[in-house]
Formats: sequence, structure tokens, C-alpha cells
Amino acid sequence: MHAPRHDPISRHAEPAGEPPSGGAVTRRFDGLGFEPVLEREYRQHMRADQRRSTLVCLITALGIWLTFIGLDLTRLDNLIAIDSRDVFVELAIALRLGTLAVILRLVWVVRCNRQAPAYHHLTMLALALIGVTCAFIANMYKLRGLPQADIAQLVIIAAVFLPVGLTFLQSLGIALLIAVFTTVLGLLMLEPAQLAEHGRLSILLFFAVFVSAVGAWLRERAERDQFLLRRMLHSRAMSDALTGVANRRGFEEHVVMALLQARRERAPVVFAVLDVDHFKRYNDRYGHQAGDVALALIARAIDSKLRPPMDMVGRLGGEEFGLLLYDTTPEKAQERLGRVAQAIAELRIEHAASPTAQYITVSMGAAAFDGQETAIDLYRRADAALYAGKASGRNRVELGEGGERLAG
Repeated sequence: MHAPRHDPISRHAEPAGEPPSGGAVTRRFDGLGFEPVLEREYRQHMRADQRRSTLVCLITALGIWLTFIGLDLTRLDNLIAIDSRDVFVELAIALRLGTLAVILRLVWVVRCNRQAPAYHHLTMLALALIGVTCAFIANMYKLRGLPQADIAQLVIIAAVFLPVGLTFLQSLGIALLIAVFTTVLGLLMLEPAQLAEHGRLSILLFFAVFVSAVGAWLRERAERDQFLLRRMLHSRAMSDALTGVANRRGFEEHVVMALLQARRERAPVVFAVLDVDHFKRYNDRYGHQAGDVALALIARAIDSKLRPPMDMVGRLGGEEFGLLLYDTTPEKAQERLGRVAQAIAELRIEHAASPTAQYITVSMGAAAFDGQETAIDLYRRADAALYAGKASGRNRVELGEGGERLAG
């Protein structure tokens, strides 16, 4: 007959439940935005997801810009006839060619998928140059009585809000810059008789900014909701509901990725399997609810000794956990795993049914990555080391491949 059950861990904090999604929305005046870490993740995802649409928009812009340059060439004789040394003409040519160079650079960056941290700065520069150049050349043509199309500025305002990897605020800033610059430049360059028409154009530009911005705001809000939903679903699919750490699937995916990176960087990696000693006896004596709480506390203790983002702990099943220690030699791993075991021992979770110790202890088997083997082979070697440690008395870390044993 079992001894009366009592709660051996009531003095400990409640176990970690579902891990926080990190998706709290920051209070901003535009109603958009996440906490800083998640915001960076969202922007990286957005730029990668919009890479194809960005490339399409850029190639279209390049074709239109080359067409504008061709139209300018057809008017060059008329401009020279008016004034052979017109500084405005020289400035217009410089702006056209400079903008063309920026567009070509941006096409190359996106085409080669080299979206560096300054990618959005280059995109904003290209859009701003397009708007500024078109405004300047349109005014120059007006002063010389040559045909021009004011509607081009309205099209540019709308194009600024296309999905080209910019956030709503970035697009809004560029659109307002173009509208304000166009308005001010017209007031400075145009003749008094042309200002009335210019005023109507300015009103249309700001109206276009407003309408386009509303559409862009709604689109980005929907995109952020979808991103957050996908992230939450992925987090739940890859997390263990009981302990809050990665589940087996999430852990295995991380291990595969980490080993690929370790091959490229020639970084040392140690894989360990951790098993709670005599956990079946613990459940039999204290009940499965107490066992669940103990596992959550143990997972939290393990995670506190790891170094994210490359280190990771995952629950492989039952009372078994996997640990990946990145950029760690076997010698350092022995010390770090010893600290993990010590952190669990310091929880002082009573285990009166254990023949090993008065409190819950763990056994670990570890193997160092040889630089070529698969994740499955590495797991098998670590698991073999775990069984060797259990056979030697439990409550210890056993390093495979001739590693020394660290007593608990």
C-alpha cells in the first residue's frame, strides 16, 4: 500500500504554462507595432514575403523610368534651343541618371536576395528620388511651355504604398515628403499665373496621400494579424504545453538547423539527453499532477542555464529532455551540464520513493558533434551515454566517446 500522498513542491512557484507569444502590441498612435524583438521578426518576414512583389514593382519602375528618359531625350533639342546653358536642364539630367542608378542598385539587391539592414533605407531613397525628380522636371517643362503630365505625381504617391517591403509609417513619411516637396517647389519655381493650377494639384496630392494611406494601414493591420496568428500557431505546434519549452518536433528542427550552422562555422556542439531519475516511482507516490508540476519546474531550471538563441532544451517525451549546447567543447559541456544538474537539485523537490537521493535528481548522457554525423546518430550516442550513466548509479553526467563521468 502506498504512503499517504502529500504535495512535495507546494513551496515552489507554479509551473510555466503556455509560453508567452511575445506578440503584445505596442501602444503607438498608428495602432500598429509589436514589442521590439517581435517587430524585428515581423519586418524581416515582411521583406522576405514581399520580395517577389518588390522585384515586380522595381522592374516596372525601371521600365517607366527608362521611358521617361526617352521622352526627355525627344525634348532635349527644344530645351537647348530655349537656353543652351540651362542649369535646370543639367540638374534634371543628373537627377534622372542618379535615380536610375539607385533603382538599378535596388533591383540588384532584391534580385540577389541581399536584403541588408539598410535595404529599407535604399527603397525609401529610390521612392523619394523618383518623386522629387518628377516634380522638378514637371515644373521645368511648365516654365518652358512644354507638355507634361501632372498625373504622374499622383501615380507616384499611390506607388509609394505598394508592397515593397516598407512599413506603413515609412511609406507615409515618403508620400508626405513627396507631396510637401512638390508643393513647396512649385511655389518657388512657377510663375504667378501658374500657381492656381499648382494649388489644385497640391490638394489632389495630399488627398491621394490620405486615400492611399488608409488602404495601406488596413493592409498592414491585416498582415500583422496574420503574421501574429501564424507565429502563435507555430509556437504552439513547436512548444510543449506542460513545460513551456520546445516539444520534440520543435527541438529536432532546431537541432538540424544548428548542426548545419555548426558545419559551416566549424563550431563545437554537444548534444545531451536528460532523464529524471525514478520518475515513475515519483508519480506513483505523489500523483501525476505533482509529477506535471515537477517536470515544469525542472524544464524551467534547465532553460535558465542555457544561452539562447542557439542553445535549446526540448521535451522529448515523458520525463526525458534533450539539450543542445552550441559553441561548447566537451570539457565546457561537462561543467555546464553539471550546473544544470545542480540547479535541479537546488529545487529540493522531495522524492521519498527514490533509492538514489532524498530529492529529485537527473541523469544525463552527452555526445560531442563530430562535424559530419546526422542529428539521429548524435542522439543515439547521447542516449547510449545516458544508459551507461544509469547503469553506473544515476544522478550523474556521462560523456560518451571516452568522456569523463561527473558524479552528481
